[in-house]
Amino acid sequence: MRLIFVVQKKTVANSCLALILQYYFGTIKPETFSKLPMKILLTLLILSGLLSVWYWADNQDYFHGDYLELTKKQNRIFNWQEEDNAAKLMTRYRHHFADPEFVFPRQKVTKIKLFKNIPILGVFTGKTLKQNHIETFLKFFNDTTNFDWRETTWGISESDYYVRFYNSDNKVVGKVYFCLDCSMTSAKPFCPAMKFGGLSAVGIDRINYWINSKDHWE
Repeated sequence: MRLIFVVQKKTVANSCLALILQYYFGTIKPETFSKLPMKILLTLLILSGLLSVWYWADNQDYFHGDYLELTKKQNRIFNWQEEDNAAKLMTRYRHHFADPEFVFPRQKVTKIKLFKNIPILGVFTGKTLKQNHIETFLKFFNDTTNFDWRETTWGISESDYYVRFYNSDNKVVGKVYFCLDCSMTSAKPFCPAMKFGGLSAVGIDRINYWINSKDHWE
């Protein structure tokens, strides 16, 4: 009897989760929920809340992030200051292009994973970069020819992929989002070699090659 009860609970939970995902992706209408029994509706609400918290925590690397962010003093170097203009700001960036202190991601990397930027489901799309390509791939993010000074208004939700960089403790020490359509990136921690986040024509070609080459990934 206990086994049957557990199986039934698991079946209900899976069904509720399926309904949540269908609603999220627009394949089920909101009024469908008003026809459900109260017990199932409550289960849906609880699962939806847990799923939202889990998605937020994963997206923020809440439990496994170990980023080495800039100090306040370092941030001031790259922030807009009084009497600044674009040329002055870019000059300060250039002074630190080759500065070892700001080499992305500012920590030793032992593993790199690529994910499709799909809400909730993206975490299940991960593929791992082969060990022999790690050092070469890291050079991409510290090579200024892959980036330009162009800026545009975009959101991380518009990105197609993101890459996570892990240390030997399996902590995330770096993350970069790629919007291939708008040729933009968003990186954490900050790296001046990436300029204002825009990808150059060369950079677009190179990152597409890295992402799409099956020889690079396990």
